[in-house]
Amino acid sequence: MKDAVFKTYVRGIYCVECPEKIIFGLLQTRGVIDADVAYFQSFVTVKYDPALVSEETLREVLEELGYPPFERKPTVLERMAAKLKHLGGSA
Repeated sequence: MKDAVFKTYVRGIYCVECPEKIIFGLLQTRGVIDADVAYFQSFVTVKYDPALVSEETLREVLEELGYPPFERKPTVLERMAAKLKHLGGSA
């Protein structure tokens, strides 16, 4: 079967280590072939085998990692709120 590509914005990226965590978590998922994160855009691209993993499962993995999928690019305020939440603020 042909590989598929899943693309989504995510919430919660607040530091340069976040993409590493996302990529590592996705690559631990059976059926994921490759993953990439565009830090400044909060955008995730996953190449996967649809015979082994579904888009729904990929969404669940991102959710479990703490980076829930998002239908649009997070605003600057949403990104700052994620950073404040990480730092212990009340955002």
